[in-house]
Amino acid sequence: MRQPKILVVGSMNMDVNIYGVPKIPDYGESVACRSYLYSIGGKGSNQAYAAALQGADVTMVGRVGQDDNGYILARELEKAGVNTSHIVFDQEAQTGLAPIMVDPSGKYVSYVVLGANNNLRPEDVKKAINSDYYDMVVMQLEIPLETVYKTYEFASAKGIPVFLDAGPAMKISLESLKGMYIISPNEAETKALTGITVDSEQKALEASKRLFSEAEPQFVILKMGSQGAYIYDGTKGRMYPAYKIETVDSTGAGDTFNAVLAFKLCQGMDLDEAVKHANAAAALCVSRKGALTSIPTLREVDEFLKVIDKKNNKLAAN
Repeated sequence: MRQPKILVVGSMNMDVNIYGVPKIPDYGESVACRSYLYSIGGKGSNQAYAAALQGADVTMVGRVGQDDNGYILARELEKAGVNTSHIVFDQEAQTGLAPIMVDPSGKYVSYVVLGANNNLRPEDVKKAINSDYYDMVVMQLEIPLETVYKTYEFASAKGIPVFLDAGPAMKISLESLKGMYIISPNEAETKALTGITVDSEQKALEASKRLFSEAEPQFVILKMGSQGAYIYDGTKGRMYPAYKIETVDSTGAGDTFNAVLAFKLCQGMDLDEAVKHANAAAALCVSRKGALTSIPTLREVDEFLKVIDKKNNKLAAN
């Protein structure tokens, strides 16, 4: 298969994952936790790294500070094969930082200090889009909304499909993003955009219809954690159950899902098969600690699916 060229426009952070968090403390309260881990993160970095590990030709557009964390981020992406020539080292802001609190079940909450991400400008993106041909643009919302809207405008002018990971959770106007290829929020992001809590397939369909009417994408893809992914094409919706696996840390799983899905679709894989691979990658991701440190390679995803298929064939034979 041809190597897809993907442009990722988004955030770049240093994560501090804190494990064994018994509860989110009240103001003035301290709670004892088990351990912590520094890892490369940010929704943009995660997706660029994940797509590169699958074999995509990835270019990252983002901003970091002229500090140790910024240089580490750029170096780790470069090691994975990501083109980092469009990462800007900002002289006025620190690299983004995200403390992530992970409870014993693997669920997390995070606080994001956007830092240099807040300075990512439309001209940074325009320079990258005009530098090459891309099969797809993947972007998120941890950057200024003006840059999000302009990125869609630049990509549309060149006929490049845009995949919007609608995170972090916020209510935004989708008017300027009408006609995008995919919009993909998780449960919290779906609630922020639609006001609907997607705790069932019926609610997922209701939320998807609302997003479809506002954004007019080709697909609405709701990431529903342990339930799986719900996909709506404007006519019908379908739930793709998640693979059952012990959850250690769900950080970065949604980013990995979207990156792998984008990669497989760019390769020409049909949607059903692409979602199968994306779900597999997300399952492997939640079974490990950290963000970038938990993202699987193409080979790992393929091996995981071989094991699953073997089990399913054995069950069918019995």
